[in-house]
Amino acid sequence: MKSAALLVLEDVGYHKMRIVDVTAKAGVASGLFYHYFKDLKSVTLEVLEDFVSRSLRIEDIEKEVPRGDWYARMLSHNRLVVQAYAERPGIMRCLLQLADEDEDFSRLLRQNFIQQLNWLTRQMPRLFPQAALSEHQALMVVYTLAGTGEAVLRDYYVNREPALLERELANEEMAELISVIFYRGLFLENPP
Repeated sequence: MKSAALLVLEDVGYHKMRIVDVTAKAGVASGLFYHYFKDLKSVTLEVLEDFVSRSLRIEDIEKEVPRGDWYARMLSHNRLVVQAYAERPGIMRCLLQLADEDEDFSRLLRQNFIQQLNWLTRQMPRLFPQAALSEHQALMVVYTLAGTGEAVLRDYYVNREPALLERELANEEMAELISVIFYRGLFLENPP
């Protein structure tokens, strides 16, 4: 049923989803829904939490990245994010909608985002010792750079901003664009 709910969320969104939509897509009787879930919000939260948790497996994301290659690390993470936006813009919209309406879910998304950025934040003192950044300052720099990419992805894939869509970008081009901007903002040079 969670797979069916994911498809319904993608197609019609959280606000228009009905229990009958989920059970019909799953091919089960409507009454069976309540055997597994309390309501639509509970199934939606489970589905979205599962979707978000895929982005936390750093060892899988970086399995083919050469040690010390920061651009390749950024690119591998951005490929995953771009893929999520490109393949599931409706789910990404639902993530944003539910985060606006549910404080616990919003907190989960923010914690996930910060957890994703901590891999780089922890490296900042070693990468830039002359900057003498505190852990908080390092997080603010990384958060700001990553937030810029998130805004572009949201407006490109979810909001379908015409000014951005003038030239259709392939997913790889979008991942490279965001990675290059992030790399330049962090290292103040072009990637190798």
